[in-house]
Amino acid sequence: RGLLYLRQYYGERVKEIFGLTYEYSKGYVQPLATIRKNLAQLTTGTRMNKKLFDQVYRPFQPDLVVTDFEPFSGWWAWYNKVPFISLDNEHMLTMCKLEHRLRNIVRRTTWMFVTRLHCVGAQAYVMINFFKAPLKHERAVLVPPVIRDAVTALTPSDEGHIVLYSTTGTHEDRLRETLFKFPDQKFLVYGFNKAVEVRNCVFKERSTEGFLQDLAASRGVIASAGFSLMSECLYLRKRMLLLPLAGQYEQIINAHYAEKLGLGVSSPELTEAALARFLDQIDAPMPQDDQILWPDNRKFFEVLQNTLSRLDTPISISV
Repeated sequence: RGLLYLRQYYGERVKEIFGLTYEYSKGYVQPLATIRKNLAQLTTGTRMNKKLFDQVYRPFQPDLVVTDFEPFSGWWAWYNKVPFISLDNEHMLTMCKLEHRLRNIVRRTTWMFVTRLHCVGAQAYVMINFFKAPLKHERAVLVPPVIRDAVTALTPSDEGHIVLYSTTGTHEDRLRETLFKFPDQKFLVYGFNKAVEVRNCVFKERSTEGFLQDLAASRGVIASAGFSLMSECLYLRKRMLLLPLAGQYEQIINAHYAEKLGLGVSSPELTEAALARFLDQIDAPMPQDDQILWPDNRKFFEVLQNTLSRLDTPISISV
């Protein structure tokens, strides 16, 4: 998706590289299967990336590499002694002091280990986040979420429906059974890539423009706790029922803090009780807690430029 999006603006200057992927089963991340899948592809992927980097990036001689939680570019920059910064949400797990629940100790340890392996030696770790947290490292910087133009162009409204986005497109029967218990509430369902209306549920085919229009006009949103969609919901001031994907500790943290700050409800899965709790809160005013980092493109680029200006070799950007 990122490749197709960036090629709209930069054409063939954008090159596809091999990257790590997750393996899902019945809606859950499978850690061992994920490791096996990526190890099986690692030799071929590394060879492909090395060829691309040697042919394209080495002659280009970049002054700076920016990596968005993608390990190959960070390690390439480190190996070739090119300054680089990490720009992502995930490094909050290692660079911030966070509230952790004991029952998540295995997932926490695994994800912190994976995060540390993604890159080492960055000149700065710029972490995009929606809440403030104490920093543990002098190179760590917090910035608010940045929002794409297609979302900032929207005008929020409330047409009464709730948008549900299924990341995995599984467990449709169970999903319907839960939503049918609230017959007075209309749900627009994305993620199953089909167009059909069943009682109070309207299933919709994949459409970025259609999804964003429905999102802007929604009463609230049900989705996993992925950072991008959460940021867009915050920008549009939409309350969220967050269902973090099992095995993705970053999402567990996102959902926990969203509920703590009054931005929505967190639940391991979509149940009648969780949905009832969400509907009880959905129309309350959005919180004004000063710990919330609301999306702010101007502030994001201001902090990013300040960070780049403090590098050993200062870099200037234009937006």
